[in-house]
Amino acid sequence: MVSMKRHSATAAAVGALAMWFALAPLAAADTYDTSGSAADVINNLQSEGYLVHINWTNGFDTKPLDVCWVTGVNNPGNFKPGGPVAATVYVDVQCPNHEY
Repeated sequence: MVSMKRHSATAAAVGALAMWFALAPLAAADTYDTSGSAADVINNLQSEGYLVHINWTNGFDTKPLDVCWVTGVNNPGNFKPGGPVAATVYVDVQCPNHEY
């Protein structure tokens, strides 16, 4: 009987620890200000020290960034500027897909 209680307590502790590790990266993820034009967002990220790569997700990639908008910023390694590894972010950009 004692052995069964001990196994149940151990299983519960392992489960709780696994859940904490699974959710910890989500809680630590940075959020980025994506308001304004794509040019504004990219300039802000670069001024903070990030190396920015653009993912053109929709529209014409020949449009100036000041008429485009950002739909997401991804930092796969969750690195910060100034660290030992380059802090690269991938910015998802959409632009108008029409000519006026």
